[in-house]
Amino acid sequence: MKIIFICGSVEQGCDGVGDYTRRLCATLYKLGYSAGIIAINDSSIAKPEAVTQKEDDINVEVYRLPSTLARKERYKLAQEWIEEKNPKWLSLQFVPYSFSEKGIPFSLASELKGLGKGRNWHIMFHELWIGMDDSSSIKEKIIGLLQRLIIKSMVFQLKPITIHTQTHIYKHHLKDLGYQSSLLPLFSNIPVYKEHKNSEKEDITFVIFGGIHANAPIKKFIKEASKYFSKIGKTISLITIGRNGKELDNWIHIWNSSGLSTKQMGEQSKEVISTTLSNADYGICTTPLVLSEKSGSVAAMHLHNLPVICVARNWSTGVQISKKEISVMNYQEGNFHNMIMNANTIHKVDNSANKIAKLFLDSLKINIDG
Repeated sequence: MKIIFICGSVEQGCDGVGDYTRRLCATLYKLGYSAGIIAINDSSIAKPEAVTQKEDDINVEVYRLPSTLARKERYKLAQEWIEEKNPKWLSLQFVPYSFSEKGIPFSLASELKGLGKGRNWHIMFHELWIGMDDSSSIKEKIIGLLQRLIIKSMVFQLKPITIHTQTHIYKHHLKDLGYQSSLLPLFSNIPVYKEHKNSEKEDITFVIFGGIHANAPIKKFIKEASKYFSKIGKTISLITIGRNGKELDNWIHIWNSSGLSTKQMGEQSKEVISTTLSNADYGICTTPLVLSEKSGSVAAMHLHNLPVICVARNWSTGVQISKKEISVMNYQEGNFHNMIMNANTIHKVDNSANKIAKLFLDSLKINIDG
């Protein structure tokens, strides 16, 4: 086994990072490489489990350690499993709240260091710290400061050969800490099963897949979108699919109050999600613009050739990221017409799992030809 990925949980369909890691393992296997996952803080099981989880028709080897097990025992079992598999690389898939309920895993760096003696380390920063937003609370900023210190300790102790992240803003912050990182775009956990575009539709369908963030300017967006498409004889409707969260009721109420139709599909199979995305006209993202690169929903929409519109609350820091680097359209009050007219200027994203896996291998200096 050449690569073992370390994450918090791998409960299928319940943990985004776990789903991402499992699909990356399956893709690496198809490319001729052996990989497995160790979930070191899994809250969905009661006892250690060495199992396989199927992804893209590949059985991925997984070792799950429950969060209820004493930390010392978890890391002892983890070390034994890693030594048995004898990988050349250990890849940490980092999200602070995956390894600590409070998001402050103080001992993580030293515990991981003990697992990796004589092995190469890679770190993928799916998230860094909270409190980046200028409007963050004092509590969030204090927790964020502690999380930064934990990241610095982790990089110092593990000395990773390669560091990745998915967003330009995270890359900027890592550089400020003194670390050179590379962008590894997020791939979609929803593969394309079949193209189903229906060119004879009379209405324009917007789709939201996954969690909906609060405080988006949805009323203004609906007003402008409805006015724009009514001029060309089209009506608009909304489809929601996946686990949308408590903000869903608010969105449905606003759309219906505007005299527009909605369809709530809830959780569905990957095939149904793929078909729904393929049949839609536009995707809606409610993740703030500079964080949209780390959205699995946006990645899925891109893979299904959907133009994506960001309808989100303002999220600002002192960091300036060029909008040319972001592959979604950013809705602001009054710009809907210009945004749609210039939709073709947004650069396309090739974020297939196969392409990203090859980028990952190349960055680890692994010869993908064998």
